Amino acid sequence: MPLLSDLRRRGWTNWAIWSSPRQAIVFLLVIDLMAVGAAAWSVVVPVSFGDLVKCLVLVGLGMAAAEMTRQVERRRRRFSDTPHVNFSSVWTLAGALLLTPALAALVAVVLYGHLWLRSWRGVSGIYAYKVVFSTCNVVLSCLVASWTARYLDLFPPRTDRGAVAAFGLMFVIALYFAVNSAVVATAIALIKQRVSAKTLLGPLNENILELATLCMGMLAALLLARLPWLVMIVFVPLYALHRSVLIRQFEQAATIDSKTGLLNAASWNAIAEAELDRAREHETDIGLLILDIDHFRQVNNLHGHLVGDQVLRRIGDALRSEVRSNDLCGRFGGEEFVILLPGTSSDTILDVANRIRQRVYDTRIQAGETAAAFQITVSIGAASFPAAGRTLQELMTAADNALFAAKDAGRNQVRVVEAR
Repeated sequence: MPLLSDLRRRGWTNWAIWSSPRQAIVFLLVIDLMAVGAAAWSVVVPVSFGDLVKCLVLVGLGMAAAEMTRQVERRRRRFSDTPHVNFSSVWTLAGALLLTPALAALVAVVLYGHLWLRSWRGVSGIYAYKVVFSTCNVVLSCLVASWTARYLDLFPPRTDRGAVAAFGLMFVIALYFAVNSAVVATAIALIKQRVSAKTLLGPLNENILELATLCMGMLAALLLARLPWLVMIVFVPLYALHRSVLIRQFEQAATIDSKTGLLNAASWNAIAEAELDRAREHETDIGLLILDIDHFRQVNNLHGHLVGDQVLRRIGDALRSEVRSNDLCGRFGGEEFVILLPGTSSDTILDVANRIRQRVYDTRIQAGETAAAFQITVSIGAASFPAAGRTLQELMTAADNALFAAKDAGRNQVRVVEAR
């Protein structure tokens, strides 16, 4: 492409954006140009002095909110590996509802510029081109929402259009959310290419949080239109949301294995002990599986640790797909995994283990674009409570002995420990 070649000749080869695939670069630049063009075209809508005052008020409120939560936002950014909710949507959506399209775009640009300067700059992985793209994405979302709100005549709100206005506002929120999410998901798909739906769209709780933020933006717009001074009450729940989300991210980082998304060893142990206490109290069965990836060291030696990490992720996906939501899956270290199956009898545990073994056996790992896919297998040892032991340590020892028996039998096997 002549444009990209010209940019490289002019010495801009060190920009992080050039490490992205070509189709991703084109998409990012197209979105940026679309946002700039749409914002420039929107200046045809006349701006009143009152609009300018509202714009300044929204910018001031947004910057004040960002300053109030600046340290929290920096910490949250360090945990984000999926689409990130930064709560500026409260003020950008309010701008889209209250202001002319051009001023709504200006609010988004100023607030994101402030976030970059005060909260994001210096955080690992936050590059200027990503911030520009995010800003342009929000500008497009604001413009779509603003033009829709103007077409539906939603502001200023009128008491004689209660139900119609409510449905109209919900439609605008859904439209803002859909545009923003679709653009982000497309960019991630083009940059990372092989990604899960969760990575593309973000976790469900993050999407719900974004919708909640947009609803707060709608309430802020209504307050500014009718009772401006009451908009200050938005700050308290906004700050509380910020902190509660950070706490949740800390908890997740402390309990979840980052490579597989399963419980880490310490968390799995603590929850498993509690489950075993309940089983002893109510005299119910529990099954325990220990899995070990066969020849995992060879995978790392032949294909590298990045492919090894891919194997770990695929094993985690296989485990989640074959167990119930209340079963406990954890990575116990290296290539070893553990699963606790509450309420599972010794007759059923073998079926569960064989399903997992077969699911992993059917999995193919792509080491590279040109390399042939290869197969992985696991050996599984199984034990059940109370037949194989009455404490977690006894169960682990029994399942571990069964795992060694599966390895000795030629790997890609399941062995169940007999009752003591």
